[in-house]
Amino acid sequence: MKKNLFLICFLFGYVGHLFGQTLQPEQMKSDVEIFKKALEAKHPEMYRYTSAETFEELFEQVKSSLEREMSVREFYLAMTPLIAALHCGHTKWIVAGEDMYYPFFDADLFPLQLHFEKEKAYVIGHFDGKEVPVSAEVISINGEKTGDIIKNLLPDLSFGDGFSQGGKYYQLNHAFPGIFSTHFGTKPTYDVELLVDGKIRNLSFEGVSHNQIKAHQDKKPEPENPFRFEILESNTAWLDIDRFYAYPNEPDFQKFLKASFEEIQKNNISDLVIDLRGNEGGNESWGIELYKYLAESPFSYYERISVKKKEKLDFEANTSFLFKLASLFNKNGENGREFTFQKGLKMQKPYKNAFRGNVFLLLDGQSFSVTTEFASRFKSQKRGAIIGTETAGGYAMNTSGFFSIVNLPHSKIDLGIPLLGFHMAGLTESNPKDRGILPDYAIETHAENIQNGIDPVRDFSLELIRKSKIKTGTAKP
Repeated sequence: MKKNLFLICFLFGYVGHLFGQTLQPEQMKSDVEIFKKALEAKHPEMYRYTSAETFEELFEQVKSSLEREMSVREFYLAMTPLIAALHCGHTKWIVAGEDMYYPFFDADLFPLQLHFEKEKAYVIGHFDGKEVPVSAEVISINGEKTGDIIKNLLPDLSFGDGFSQGGKYYQLNHAFPGIFSTHFGTKPTYDVELLVDGKIRNLSFEGVSHNQIKAHQDKKPEPENPFRFEILESNTAWLDIDRFYAYPNEPDFQKFLKASFEEIQKNNISDLVIDLRGNEGGNESWGIELYKYLAESPFSYYERISVKKKEKLDFEANTSFLFKLASLFNKNGENGREFTFQKGLKMQKPYKNAFRGNVFLLLDGQSFSVTTEFASRFKSQKRGAIIGTETAGGYAMNTSGFFSIVNLPHSKIDLGIPLLGFHMAGLTESNPKDRGILPDYAIETHAENIQNGIDPVRDFSLELIRKSKIKTGTAKP
């Protein structure tokens, strides 16, 4: 829990503002108690990855550090390791009314868009469109080595289940300026040491605003539809599913799947690629629906869904009425209280026109929640090859579904607690249970790929299919 010397020096080396509100020790300790009681009463799998004894020690360490007045940001950071110790990507820790990744600073943010690969980072662009040495390696920021910065940020990042690293790198790639400013503050100017064509260059860049970052990110073209189907050459089909939910003006998912698999059958497709990269999940039933078009025999999806027994609290916890209604059907099971109002607990049957050919599933560090429930079933039943990088969502279980929101009264930080623990059925030893879904073929996307508009995962998948057809003699001349 103690911050190392690097972090202490880095914090004092920056001169970003602290939130105007100052919290007194007794106020923070009161918020900690509510935080603790809320998790114990609501989170269905609080101790899955960190024991109750270890959590108790962590809570005591946090409380003992709250002996002086602090800003909201300091308190937020002091509590963040507790969130990280849950190893639950759905548990939220958000300053009320603020952006999840930019809760404290809107100006003087780090201006370069970076791509992170293990202990290194590479330049993708400038958030204000200024010319920069793209694909250059970032050696240091304001004198601090990039590897040390990454090493100090990773433990407190929480987008991921269990000990998955995929989601954490997604967070760094997606919102590094916000994460960096929250942990280390801001500066008007950033001195960046770069490795360009084998030579060291030292450049200075002025900070940018959050609006500039959003404007830059909004320039990226979005597909017209979140669900897309395409037939490629050589009896290969490509299915893109960006998310497992739809807005009112978007295609009906069930109709889309039905039409897609009818086309697959009609065109004698032998190889199907399902691209779930960037898909953070959505509706549980949609993952089941998709697998019914792939399953080779009847299958179980969820083994059980854990939930906490209703407990009267002395503080407000906002929970949906629908959850309260569905909880009337809860029962006591061998492993504790169980949520039963879910069709995924029943045996599922494949559709008559379920695809019997080769399937290639593409995943990445943004694949999460419902997406990894589907991927867990896919991997457990060895339905096909998985290509890409480790998912954020866990192989063995996912805590999500309904949420309870607790607003800590003094710090005004919202604690969002997932209420259901979805335990996947029929797991095999093909994947560690405390990790995300690990690919059969690990293919990384590098900074130069992004710069050149190259998708190495797609290219690898199509080449794998081509070689397979040549090997089996089914390739067309």
